[in-house]
Amino acid sequence: MKQEYVSRQEKILVKNELGKDLYLISGKWGRIGDKLSLYSIDGDLLVEVKQIVLSLFPKFDIYTQGKKIGSITKHRGLKDVYFKVTPLNWIVTGDFYNHNYTVNCKGKLIMEMTKAYTSFGDYYALHIPESQHAPLCLCIALIVDNLTLTRLPQTEKKRVNRAIQLI
Repeated sequence: MKQEYVSRQEKILVKNELGKDLYLISGKWGRIGDKLSLYSIDGDLLVEVKQIVLSLFPKFDIYTQGKKIGSITKHRGLKDVYFKVTPLNWIVTGDFYNHNYTVNCKGKLIMEMTKAYTSFGDYYALHIPESQHAPLCLCIALIVDNLTLTRLPQTEKKRVNRAIQLI
């Protein structure tokens, strides 16, 4: 998923490590009521994320099959920020500015995201042990990335060039 498409909020194709198209993401965020939609490559709507609070600590509601399954919220801890996905009890922590973080549930790894550098460009490498979590994890990665990038100085934003790749 190329950063230039994310920042322009264009349609994004998500590929696996072999280059096979897996998902299509469309939508926009930044205003209350905006939504992000993730589709299977066959065109089935898998996840929708709608922004319902616009502030320093925004909130997004998560829907699958038209039914609300939870919310993603940003929080401030003693040292750093973190994100909660409720009621799934998922906690997103790590070094968000360097794109190295994890999603855990009661000590169990849900997703690990790291930045990978290749001759074709910079990518996000997502390790998701249970494939059924992939659609929701992709949405979390987009939201966290967007909220992190909106807090970077303009000179840093221009230098960021990345994509998402599932492992």
